Amino acid sequence: MEAYMWVVWLVVFVGALIIEGMGSELVSIWFAAGSIVALIVSFIPEVAWWIQLIIFAVISVASLVCLRPIIHKALKRTVVSSNVDELIHKKGRMTKGCDEFNHGEVKIGGVLWTAYASDEKTPISEGATVEVLAIEGNKLVVKEVKN
Repeated sequence: MEAYMWVVWLVVFVGALIIEGMGSELVSIWFAAGSIVALIVSFIPEVAWWIQLIIFAVISVASLVCLRPIIHKALKRTVVSSNVDELIHKKGRMTKGCDEFNHGEVKIGGVLWTAYASDEKTPISEGATVEVLAIEGNKLVVKEVKN
């Protein structure tokens, strides 16, 4: 059985790479690392299959525990703020009211934005002063402020 273990490790390696290629979360690359080391060990004469299996497990778990946090930190995507984020907490005037079923429009800095109320059940009438709470897509989430 030991004579053909290199085939098993090669299949595990290729399978892990295929699975990893289908996603972007670094799920199976650790098993690919373990299988490549086990593949190399399988060419050493007289090494039992269960020793190869232990080597595979140890390398896979060690690379998962030690390298995953480092690689995730290096690949961490940072959120790039844009100038639209400056609208949060700004005040504007509703040029078209909104209710539970319809979006409204708010004018901030001379620009019209589609908006809806943070509490969708509470309508906001035209002419009301609103504050921007958040941005979802290209719409502003607003709440009415009392003058």
